[in-house]
Amino acid sequence: MRKATLVVILLALITLGATPANAQSFITECGPSHRAQADPIVSPNGLSAHFHEFFGNTTTNANSTYATMIGKATTCDVAGDTAGYWAPTLLNSSGQVIPARRMTVYYRDRPQESRTVTPFPPDFRMIAGAPQPGISGWNCDGLALSTTARIDCSGQSSGHTFVRGTIIFPNCGKLNAAGKVVTDSSDHSSHVAYPISAKLGCPTSHPVQLPHLKVNIRYAVSNCIAAGCRISSDPGASCTQPGCSLHSDFWNTWDQAALVNMVNTKLNS
Repeated sequence: MRKATLVVILLALITLGATPANAQSFITECGPSHRAQADPIVSPNGLSAHFHEFFGNTTTNANSTYATMIGKATTCDVAGDTAGYWAPTLLNSSGQVIPARRMTVYYRDRPQESRTVTPFPPDFRMIAGAPQPGISGWNCDGLALSTTARIDCSGQSSGHTFVRGTIIFPNCGKLNAAGKVVTDSSDHSSHVAYPISAKLGCPTSHPVQLPHLKVNIRYAVSNCIAAGCRISSDPGASCTQPGCSLHSDFWNTWDQAALVNMVNTKLNS
């Protein structure tokens, strides 16, 4: 029974990774901003366990607060998207940094297109990725996900030649006693949950359908087998394959009015 349940969950996640013909979405393209051993969600005011590549808000650092992030410069191409996005740094076998080329962020109306999507509230934070199966992985710009970063995209057709990391975020929100969406939790993940399925939607414990985020990070490398790719969070991770600890952080420091407008006009229209 447990195996069957796992299969159902994995199939649901695969389905959520695809884009149905009737789904609505908007995309924000964010160039790399900076690199730092910082993570203001997990390790505020101190060093994080590993280095991260930061996208979007150019001011994100260990001492950032919601107030310091609002209204700052961004590398994203959608007006008002001053959110903070980050992920572990990709390294080669010599420990040298392999630069990120860009992060593509998909905001989608999942799992039920007929339901109203609730915009992320101000200061909403979450982390997603490994070691949960089906949540993150590596591919050649759109091909099937691999659990290891050691993939070779150099022989793929045009448009599929760069190694890419993909992370799918949960998008079912929890309500507090006042009926407001919970913006964070001690582990930065239990206040959100993945949908049960497209048919059943969000679990009753997390009934609010938030925007469904999927991030794709393209790196300046085609052959990660030859490069010996790994990521900065691999040491000490519970998984053993290079790149298996891939994850990403999201901090809603959008201009809130711009986010609400995008959700209402692009996802709820």
